[in-house]
Amino acid sequence: MRITTILGLLLSLSQIIFAAPNHVTPTIKEVTIYRSGAKITSVARVSIPAGKSEVFFDNLSPYFNANSLQVKLSGGVTLNAAVFQMKTPAPAPESPRIQKIRDSIVLLNDAISAINDEIDVYNKENVIIGHNATLIGTIPDGKTDPRLSVSELRELADFYRTRMLNLKKLIQNNQIAVRNLNTRIQQLNDELQNLYPNTANQTGEIVLKVESTTAQTVEIACTYLVQNALWTPLYDLRSEGLDQPLKLVYKANVINNTGFDWKNVKVSLSSATPLVNNNRPILYPVFVDFRIQRVYQEEEVRMLDNMRSNSYQMKEAAPNMPGAEVADKPEEIIDEGEQEEFLTTFDIAKAQDIAADGQSNIITVEEKEMAAIYQYHAVPKVEPAVFLLAKIIDYGKYNLLPGTANIFFRETYVGQTTVNPNVTSDTLLLSLGRDDQITIKRVQPKDFTERKKILSNTIKENYAFEITVKNNKTVPINIEFIDQIPISKQETIEVELLDKDGAEYAPTYGKLTWKLDIKPGQNKKVRFSYSMKYPKDKNVAILKG
Repeated sequence: MRITTILGLLLSLSQIIFAAPNHVTPTIKEVTIYRSGAKITSVARVSIPAGKSEVFFDNLSPYFNANSLQVKLSGGVTLNAAVFQMKTPAPAPESPRIQKIRDSIVLLNDAISAINDEIDVYNKENVIIGHNATLIGTIPDGKTDPRLSVSELRELADFYRTRMLNLKKLIQNNQIAVRNLNTRIQQLNDELQNLYPNTANQTGEIVLKVESTTAQTVEIACTYLVQNALWTPLYDLRSEGLDQPLKLVYKANVINNTGFDWKNVKVSLSSATPLVNNNRPILYPVFVDFRIQRVYQEEEVRMLDNMRSNSYQMKEAAPNMPGAEVADKPEEIIDEGEQEEFLTTFDIAKAQDIAADGQSNIITVEEKEMAAIYQYHAVPKVEPAVFLLAKIIDYGKYNLLPGTANIFFRETYVGQTTVNPNVTSDTLLLSLGRDDQITIKRVQPKDFTERKKILSNTIKENYAFEITVKNNKTVPINIEFIDQIPISKQETIEVELLDKDGAEYAPTYGKLTWKLDIKPGQNKKVRFSYSMKYPKDKNVAILKG
């Protein structure tokens, strides 16, 4: 009796100290979407007893980053532990519709079986008729007259023909009926599959161990990072004319594949990437050396091709070589490409509904007007077309990120361009598409190109090019177009600009720039030339940088 009393007291004490688990499904209130991943804030109001207890936040995304969990509690409640874990949902109650579908499938299969029996009978009858039809008009053994008279033969033939046609029609109708029934069975099976409770999909849950001096209702907010969500910037660039500012419509393509819908949530967009590798990169030494010459002709040709595409043969060194800081072992580095210099966050004013279907959701972030300087631009050596550029000064204040932009000029869709703010220039160039009313052509006149030996061991080659621009518009234009001459990388190769025809010349890059004002219907022509001198026993190739 005494032992029973002690056990009862211990049981009561344990119930006071450790209350029954409290399971709640929190509401997603805020989502900050990153370029890769998202930060989710889930909130729930929970009634907790005095003392120690456990609270379970159920139905969370399984793509949870456990290290990112942060918890806030109201009412002076103490948080002793917070652990994220995976959970396999228990089977849900079966829908009453499931049994109805099963019964319907059985009845339809019975109907198909009955129809197939009819088809089998019709086929056998068809075989019998076909066999007897072969005996029509034949003469039995030992007889001199046919089995049937002419009139009987005609009547029987008409019967066979009519009956066989009816049989074929009956068989065809039954086959169509079977096909339709099979289609209906497939539809019911699809519906049945969707009604079955899916116990294979795991969800996440947070186990919170809390302690309170009094029984109370508190608000608990859990913030954590999840994968399988992202956003990418999109733009609409609209111009109403060359005397108007450029209108920028900043959009975001949001994708939610976290397993749970975001309904009526406050959304923010961030250019940060908190889920990428944050280990510092390690620089290993590289070395340059002479290439070993091969005696075989095929190897020499291959090496010559490689040398033309690579200025130097670079070879990675093994770790622990002197002269550079190295790691004990190579670290895995995630290449994130060019990174934005400043982090940007956009708060979306209107609450959003974003389904977890992995589909694109286009959200308008903001609209701005950007002061722009318009300039016609061309590089005829690369492409014989003239493009309209918008030059944006002090573009950093617009918080632009690399992305694709749809171009509209005077309400007409022109095409797409790429916005790339990751440049060192203080002016951002945005292409607004081609202008087919301005033509440009680059040719190499034959009479301006020659090759001759100026010394016994030296070759000199002269090159010339001619560029023609025509303005077919009804208004004057100012156009900038560029070309280039090669830059020597060897002392024994001398390149000299002979004629630049009014162009600005940048010797470091070999770039020639013309800026011309052209009246309506007018065309203008420029010409430039250069020479190259090099030893006659060398072959010279112009290589792209």
